[in-house]
Amino acid sequence: MNDTHDLLSMQAEVFNSGPDGENGAAPLYTRLRTMILDGVFPPGSMLSQVKLAESLGVSRIPLREALRMLQKEGLIEAEHNQRARVPSFEPSIVDSLYASRILLESLSIRLTVPRIDQSDVQALKQTLAELDEAAAAHKDLDAWEEPHRRFHSLLVLHAEDSMRQRIASYADQCEYYRRLYYRLVSMQQPMRSAEVIAAEHRSIATACTQGKADLAAYLLTRHYARTALTVLGQMTPEFDPVAVRMALQIVGADTPLPEAPPSRRQTRRGQEAQANEKRSQRV
Repeated sequence: MNDTHDLLSMQAEVFNSGPDGENGAAPLYTRLRTMILDGVFPPGSMLSQVKLAESLGVSRIPLREALRMLQKEGLIEAEHNQRARVPSFEPSIVDSLYASRILLESLSIRLTVPRIDQSDVQALKQTLAELDEAAAAHKDLDAWEEPHRRFHSLLVLHAEDSMRQRIASYADQCEYYRRLYYRLVSMQQPMRSAEVIAAEHRSIATACTQGKADLAAYLLTRHYARTALTVLGQMTPEFDPVAVRMALQIVGADTPLPEAPPSRRQTRRGQEAQANEKRSQRV
């Protein structure tokens, strides 16, 4: 979007309606970040510091700091002449980011599951309840995102600090694409998409609390792959997500789970049913 001034003029009332003190760098960062993540500034949009400052009624000093924070997070790129640009959609970046998450978090959740204690179990249950509450109340993505990030942090809680820091960095970089995924699936089947995401979260948490590290890793990596492949398939259907596919192969999550064998009780019931059927045929 090239006409940044017109767009920002429409948003100026929202930005300037808050209480005094909300024009510092941190509030500006939060507001601009939300606009980028929600697609108000589409990929490839040019942002002029001069026009931003005029439209938002803020000084250039906190604005520059807010833009620097956004740049550090990868949500904007610096351009010449005091301009910034929202990065264009690059499928290779999505592919590599989610492949990295699959590889690192598959290991981290396997390290975490054997060390989960009762307080971790309660934290998982509480966070799932908060996610369900936010979804049921149809709250905005910001309200849902906080417990969602906390849930995924709990899944790798007992990995080494440097691993968790890298995971948090990847999560920050993936947030734009995650929100894009929610918008894409919500446009198609809004209720179904929420149910699928919630069911995946519950399945992952159950595997963790039952001590099934391999199953938890499998479900988590398939969860990430669904997001990446949906976004890539919708935005760039011609792109081959080779990194995600290879990452799934490496962690052993490239094929569906085999069906669980029937229990002995189920087997006996089946045998009894077959015997009864044969007797009825003889009669």
